[in-house]
Amino acid sequence: MVDKKILKIAICTIVMLCLMLLAGNTYMYNNGLSGKYANTQAKEGQIKVACIGDSITYGHGISGWKENNYPAVLQELLGEEYHVANFGSSGACVNPEGDQPYADREVYQAALEYDADIIVFMMGTNDSKPENWTDIDSFMEDYMELLLAFVEGEDLPQVYVGICAEAFYAEDCDEETGIAKYDIQPGIVDEIAERLEQLPTSSVYPFSVIDVHSLTEAHPEWFEADGIHPNNDGAKAIAEMVAEAMR
Repeated sequence: MVDKKILKIAICTIVMLCLMLLAGNTYMYNNGLSGKYANTQAKEGQIKVACIGDSITYGHGISGWKENNYPAVLQELLGEEYHVANFGSSGACVNPEGDQPYADREVYQAALEYDADIIVFMMGTNDSKPENWTDIDSFMEDYMELLLAFVEGEDLPQVYVGICAEAFYAEDCDEETGIAKYDIQPGIVDEIAERLEQLPTSSVYPFSVIDVHSLTEAHPEWFEADGIHPNNDGAKAIAEMVAEAMR
């Protein structure tokens, strides 16, 4: 027969572990660390906006993530006429042979099926990693291939290309190596930004450029301690710039 005292201890231990797991999951969700999404269904007549990107779009590290990631703030700024969906994926790159290609993620298919009226496409930071980087021309080929996957069919969406945010060195990084947190290379990010500023547009590809890189390059205070991910103030600034461009 099981000792009642031992059984009581076991039950209490299980309850405590469950509570700790729940608290951990809640913390991760509230700070953009869980990888979960809060997208809802668009209502009839709403203008659908798809925010495509990596962890910067997703909102990694954002406090009060559900309300404060940049697509969520953009939704608040645009109002009920619009439906903004967050299709950011942490770690994602455009390189199809890279460590974490966006096109291999489930969120990629979800973004395509969303059938957006407006695309806000902001990627490139993770492509600066040594394992993902070859040269700027190869990057642009991969970049355009992924971007154009969202620009197909008869009713083309309006496309805004967000130039990737500045990447800063954290305090514990040796700038002489050229590598910041998560193996990001700030110098390569700058090279990507410079090329994207020159992105050609035409009647076939009527892209509008949103220069998030220039917006953030003088504001390290808008970033988490890692120097890579915008904090709440940075996410708000990005959302305001996107909203202004869309208006």
